Parts: sequence; C-alpha cells; structure tokens
Amino acid sequence: MKFTTLVLGLVFSLAASAAEVQVMLIDNAPRSSSGVSSTFGLNKELGRAWVETVIDNRIDADTELGRDEYRQKAEGLSFDVNTSEVVLDIEGARVVCATVRTVGRSIFRHDKMKLTGNCQFKHDIRTVIVDDGFETYKKKQTLVSIVVE
Repeated sequence: MKFTTLVLGLVFSLAASAAEVQVMLIDNAPRSSSGVSSTFGLNKELGRAWVETVIDNRIDADTELGRDEYRQKAEGLSFDVNTSEVVLDIEGARVVCATVRTVGRSIFRHDKMKLTGNCQFKHDIRTVIVDDGFETYKKKQTLVSIVVE
C-alpha cells in the first residue's frame, strides 16, 4: 500500500511540474505574436530531430521577402527510428513529442508528422539593450523554448 501511494505521489508531482528546454535565441522578432511558428524537422536515416522556426514579417503574402527560417538542434531531442517518434530526453524521462508515419503510394509517398501535445513551443519576444562599445541601442529577439507538460 505504501509503495502504491509513493508511486502515485511521484506521478502527480511529475504531472504538476512542467519542464522547459531553451532551444534558440534569434536576433529577429515578428511584428506580431502570430508571426512566429515552430515545428520539428527530422532526418529519419540518421535518427536526428531539430526545431524549425519561421519568423514572418512579410507585408505582401505573395513574396518571400521578410520570411526568415531558422533551424536548431535541441539538447535531448532525437528521432527514434524503431518507433518512428520524435522524442525528448529531459531530466531522465523520455517524452514523445510527435509520431511520424509514411503515407501515400509511389511518387506520392511522404512522411506525416502528428504532434502528441506533450511538447508545446513557447515564443518569448524580448527587447534587449545592446552596447557595441560606441553606443547603445535596442534590439528585439525571439526566444524559442519547448515546454514539456
């Protein structure tokens, strides 16, 4: 009985606390909070996964000018070839962030990624003061993190 209570207590304490992994700090920021998005990228053959972030400051939707893409490896993030899952090893726990399956036939065959909801992207837009040795100025930055629920 004590063992069951201890295990349940550990499960509830783990569920109550969310961990956060800082992925990248970008020296760019969108005009609005809806102008930044992130997803997972992967290389199935090498068992690698990373975070891809897009900052969209386009004035005209028909052009690519003002749309910047960034890619960064996050510590503990990988692709499990055996289970076809994007996993994050954090504080000794294995968290499944996304599942990947191959769909389609012949030339239409492609990978489809489904996020599990265990890992949420967080985008913090910050204004920092930079001192270049001659003068100071303000610059906006975007901090991308993965929050594990």
